[in-house]
Amino acid sequence: MSSHPMPAYRLQSDGLDVEILAVGASVRSIAMAGVAVPLILGALDRDVYGPRNRSFLGATVGRHANRIAGARFALAGEEHRLSVNEPPHHLHGGATGLWAKTWTLLDRGERHLVLGVVSPDGDDGYPGRANVEAHFSLEEAGALSIAYRGTCDRPSPLNIAPHFYFNLSGRPSARDHVLTIAADAYLPVDETLIPTGEIRDVAGSRFDFRGGRRIDEGPALLDHCFCLAGGRTLEPRPVLTLSCDTSEISIGLETTEAGVQVYDGSSFDGSFRGLDGTAIGPYGGIAIEPQGWPDAPNRPNFPSPIVHPGEAYIHRSRFRFTRP
Repeated sequence: MSSHPMPAYRLQSDGLDVEILAVGASVRSIAMAGVAVPLILGALDRDVYGPRNRSFLGATVGRHANRIAGARFALAGEEHRLSVNEPPHHLHGGATGLWAKTWTLLDRGERHLVLGVVSPDGDDGYPGRANVEAHFSLEEAGALSIAYRGTCDRPSPLNIAPHFYFNLSGRPSARDHVLTIAADAYLPVDETLIPTGEIRDVAGSRFDFRGGRRIDEGPALLDHCFCLAGGRTLEPRPVLTLSCDTSEISIGLETTEAGVQVYDGSSFDGSFRGLDGTAIGPYGGIAIEPQGWPDAPNRPNFPSPIVHPGEAYIHRSRFRFTRP
């Protein structure tokens, strides 16, 4: 139980029931009628969310999702130093990123919710004032649609992403799940999980999930960005599925983004309990994060995340839950 009030909202439609917290614009639970287990990992104690949410559980992350090397980048000849929250790097927007802030209610209906937040100039080191909205809707049967919209009054990176962990079986580990990704390449990383700059073909490697592969048959450590075919698109297209032999539900992801980060949840340590009261241990959930590429502000050969004044940043993703 939370020790203080925390605004929460519920969307319900066509058998889906979604709970969203104002703090971090975080999706705490997704339940489906007739399915015994929650469809995403959520914390029983709501105090886990906000500034304490070091696993970014269900949160909206940004301004720039994923890692920025050395917590710095240069733009138009000016170096910007960012907050360090994964030493020596900057992760998911920093120490007080969008995931840690309490968002404001802008609009609400039975099937949709709009939350907004302002990130001031210099917030976590980012240039310019950013205005961001998160739109959640259940307008399609069996699907949660998310749209992130943002503007900035100075050139600045915007790369906003949902950070959901999935465990379709309810078992302690999700490494038996089968993952399929429409990605011909991935980004190799160094020992601190920063991309090396290489864009490597998945063919013949354990990173080849194009035909479907169990998580435990993939790389020993999975915390990588997969480069989606076609790059960034105007409309969401199907890019990923996740399923499990012991579950009656499969998940499909459609997105406009150029990449999807997949993380195996290896760092869970039992420090918080899931919605069923069970401690979440290593590999307790698989994070599926549609987004731009990590460290893109420092990599001219990666898709640019820079948004200029007068431009609108738009990210659209849809998580579709189906019975086989």
